[in-house]
Amino acid sequence: VDPVPAVRAVALALHGSISGTAGTGSTTTTTTSFTNPSLLPSIYYNAVDILPSSVRSGDDSMACVCNGRVVVVAVGNAFYAVSGTNVPHGTWYTREEEGRSPMRGGVENAVSGVGFVDHGDDDDDDDDHDFNGEYLNKGHDFEKVLAFRQSSQVHPAIVVEIPISYRSEAELGGIGAGTGSSMDMEDEICTSLVFLASGRECGTVEILHNPRLYSNAGLLRSPNSSKDDPSDRMLKPSPSISCGSIVVGSPRHGIATLASPILAALGLQSTSTSRTGPLMAILTSDGLVHTRSPSCISIPLSTIEVGTRPNDYFTLRALPNNKAVAASYGGEARLISFKEDTVQDLADRMVKLAIDGLGSNGFPRSEFAEAVGATFSATSYVGPESNNAAKTVLRQYLEMILGLDVTGDFGGGDTNSYFFDEKYQGSGKDENGFHVGAASRSPHVSTYLSATALLCLVCTRLTPLNPTLANRAAKMCAGKLGVVSSITSSSINTHASDLCELVVQTLLMEAECKDSSNSTVSSRGTKSGIQIEMVEAATWLLRSCGKHGKAIDILQKRMTDPAIRNRTVGGGSSSEVSFAIGSPTSRRSRDGWSQLKFESFTATHLGELWSYGDDECRNIVLNSLATRRLLETNPMLGLNVFTASHPNNSEQWNDALSNADSFAPPGYTMKVVELLKSVHPRIPNDKRDKVVQINSPEYPSADTKLSLPLESGRALSATYLESLIGISSNRPQRIKSTSSVESSIHNELALLLLEGVLSERSDDKSDGDSELGSIYRSNLRRLLGWANAQVDPDTLMSALPTSFLRERALLLGQLGRHEDALRIFYEELKSLDLALEYCDARYEKQSAQKPLMKRSPSKVKQGIEDGSFGMDTGCAYLPLVAVVLECDGHTDQGIEAAIKVLSLRRENIDRAAALRLLPKTIPLSKLSSSFLVPALIDSESEGRRLTVVSSLLRAKYIRLKHKLTEAQIKSQSSLHRVPAFRSLNLDDPVYVSKSFKARPSNTTMPHFPDISLIKYFFPRYVIIQAMVTNSAAALEGKTLGDVQLIVAESSDEALLPSINVPIKTLSPNVVGSSWCALAASPQRLDGTAILACELRYRVLDIDTVTGAPLTFSGSFVSTGRSFVEEIQDVDIRRAEFMLDDL
Repeated sequence: VDPVPAVRAVALALHGSISGTAGTGSTTTTTTSFTNPSLLPSIYYNAVDILPSSVRSGDDSMACVCNGRVVVVAVGNAFYAVSGTNVPHGTWYTREEEGRSPMRGGVENAVSGVGFVDHGDDDDDDDDHDFNGEYLNKGHDFEKVLAFRQSSQVHPAIVVEIPISYRSEAELGGIGAGTGSSMDMEDEICTSLVFLASGRECGTVEILHNPRLYSNAGLLRSPNSSKDDPSDRMLKPSPSISCGSIVVGSPRHGIATLASPILAALGLQSTSTSRTGPLMAILTSDGLVHTRSPSCISIPLSTIEVGTRPNDYFTLRALPNNKAVAASYGGEARLISFKEDTVQDLADRMVKLAIDGLGSNGFPRSEFAEAVGATFSATSYVGPESNNAAKTVLRQYLEMILGLDVTGDFGGGDTNSYFFDEKYQGSGKDENGFHVGAASRSPHVSTYLSATALLCLVCTRLTPLNPTLANRAAKMCAGKLGVVSSITSSSINTHASDLCELVVQTLLMEAECKDSSNSTVSSRGTKSGIQIEMVEAATWLLRSCGKHGKAIDILQKRMTDPAIRNRTVGGGSSSEVSFAIGSPTSRRSRDGWSQLKFESFTATHLGELWSYGDDECRNIVLNSLATRRLLETNPMLGLNVFTASHPNNSEQWNDALSNADSFAPPGYTMKVVELLKSVHPRIPNDKRDKVVQINSPEYPSADTKLSLPLESGRALSATYLESLIGISSNRPQRIKSTSSVESSIHNELALLLLEGVLSERSDDKSDGDSELGSIYRSNLRRLLGWANAQVDPDTLMSALPTSFLRERALLLGQLGRHEDALRIFYEELKSLDLALEYCDARYEKQSAQKPLMKRSPSKVKQGIEDGSFGMDTGCAYLPLVAVVLECDGHTDQGIEAAIKVLSLRRENIDRAAALRLLPKTIPLSKLSSSFLVPALIDSESEGRRLTVVSSLLRAKYIRLKHKLTEAQIKSQSSLHRVPAFRSLNLDDPVYVSKSFKARPSNTTMPHFPDISLIKYFFPRYVIIQAMVTNSAAALEGKTLGDVQLIVAESSDEALLPSINVPIKTLSPNVVGSSWCALAASPQRLDGTAILACELRYRVLDIDTVTGAPLTFSGSFVSTGRSFVEEIQDVDIRRAEFMLDDL
């Protein structure tokens, strides 16, 4: 390399490798070897006097990161990152091409006969031009990465890129790491994790390279630009952009100082990337190799001694299969194999770190050791005196193994998989993302729970306190384990449960206010008052170990305790109560909980317990005072505890089980109803009238489904039952259950609604309803007219007052007495519209039964036999015509009403049967204009529409059948694509014969197709391919079906027919393959075997209009004439199975 001031260093090339590094002045230089001129580098560096001083020498003092787009170099005690520039197309030339180029000059990089032409003047860096004289910006960004406290010139500086699993921009919402596999995407954002070391200090930093940003311009580059062109900078500077194309993160958990100087390091990709992610192997001068995690570089995970003499082993290099080799100056070497950490290793390390950070007696040592199953050597460890630095190291390690590191487990590893195997990962989740107890049955769940409890305890011992981390850790643990009903139903041991309770006591003690009168600052650096995050962490921790009752009581006590409520910030009503750390009102939203947030938190917890389905969890919800208090203060939120698991629409109902018992097992439904009945919601008087007016019948919704105002226990019970049976969520029609439990649920709902109507009668009108009573009556009528209603008509009929005529008519309809119901509507209520509405509902019910019969015909048949499903097959409107004529006789009023029904519903009525019901004396003129003529026009229109639809469907059917035929022929075109041969486990054939013509044995038939045969020989099989061409002129373009080659007889028992694969459909002038497989025993074959073969096929009938076959079936019983043609015998020789003999 020519050591000129303007360094042109090739950073990356496809299949290229960096062969050396050097430091000259304030420049960086890399050398890349190329063995193939076509594999040219796509990035070069032109960094002129960009570094503050000389680059340190050494094999590891410089590294290309971010897929070669950034070079990190060591300068003194600091490290710097320099970005490269994409090489424009046509810049690299071979020597011959450069000699023919009109623009020669610049500095050559003579590497393997490949030259780099700089289109500019090296002597004038301010006047760089390209071929056309346009400005060519070199665009190198420069960023300081990290500086250590001391510069070690004796020991090497080390820059190592840690192997990570990249994530694309799409996975990170457009701002993330690229895949790193292709250099064609010039604007791809790349990220690297880099290990830096000098002397005894080391750290890991994250470097992101975004080529769309430029520090020298402060502008955002257009993503569509192919090179650095000033005209492409179309966007204005963004105030959020404070850096160039290189973004450097802060060191993870700071800088670590080791006991001995670092001589070498390498990055390791874990053998289980889903568990630990990448690791670092570090060689120190005392002959030890440490493995450490980039997320917690301060703690060695394992230590291996490779030498006993100081500064003897000096280098460490990676080998395949997660191995490394360390070499010494004395000529010795050590082969090192790295192993995965086990849960036992984690447990022992946690115990020792806890003793270092908290002291031997500063934490529940025995409970923690028993919970995690630590060994005796770990529990008997005597560490130094605890200090805040050791506590910080313990916190960092616990964050790493629990997956709580702010930067995450770089490389995509899931550290939680230390504790949970794959069968406990990603399965058993509910719709809210909870694992519903699957993770709690992992054999290592106690270790995971204990580590979380220990981290919460450490957060209370730090200075200052860290309640946010404790809350985040406990919440993540509860979300991972899901709903734990009890420790007996999980793998959590009693020691882990006891440990959690001890830690909870510590959290609550820290959360208590030391001085409620003011907000003085304590000696721990925290303000007095209630630390709500500590309280929340305690509740999450109790939920993780199955102590749900205690978790609920903790929050309830702090929300109902007058001493705490009096400490609310700024006073206010009960709905504004909040926990507060300090007295300023501005801190309330940040440091306290409002009443609504507390109620939402409690409702979510209770809802998860109820939806889990465990009897113990359900009893906690039913017997908890928190449930009753929530129903009283916020009825809607409290009711959602029991209804959250109910389907909300017809699609969810189709996916759910068909009976309500799946959402409330027998015995619990009535318990919930009794609980709701006993509740008296506390609705302020100024809001009560407003609630009723919004839901009054004067303001009905579009579907006239009015929701009850939740101002009484009756309304709560009715709303719960409506959600349970699905009347309020569009439950599809189904076969009615014969269970008496479900019938009792419907009866209970009907009686509740009836009770609501009767209790809300107006005082001024004896037969009138109040506004709230109208809502109850509307919901009662909706239930009685619902297709899935299972109300016992006899039970409710006896309870209905005589004035409830419409309700009585709906009950008669449930009994199938439609004419009696219509008489009430038409004769007693004097309303033809109500009668038509009843008939419309019946017609919709009949329409809903048709798809039900198609989906489950056997269940429908069984339901009809046992009486649980009543098939309504009669015309829905003819009974109304009969009732109208019967009530009004043959008067003009009755005839006009009957004709009106016929005209309004002529498309849904049996017209012939309707005409037979009408009096014979009725003039034809009365029927022609309103019924007969429109009905005739509708029939003709429907007939024409069906004709068009039939033609379209047939054309679509033929097109799809042709596509299917082509796909079948294609699937049988080659040997290894035939699905029927997959079970044979065929490898490459031993021998394949040449194609030869197959001729008929007798007189050639005019419609005999053209056939060519190929024989494939395998050690245990012989497969014959018959390539058939439908080209016989006598067929006149007809289609062949079921074309197959049949081996009728074999002269040797060593060859037996096994599988025949026919051509189901063969169109004219198309070539298809039929296959015949024979099981072979070559060692038993005597010389040559003769196979008597025949070709079977059918000539399909065709449609004279479309030319398509009338049938595409593959069976022999289909229509069409069948033919069987004998063909010449096929010879099979034993030598053809032996490749050497051939």
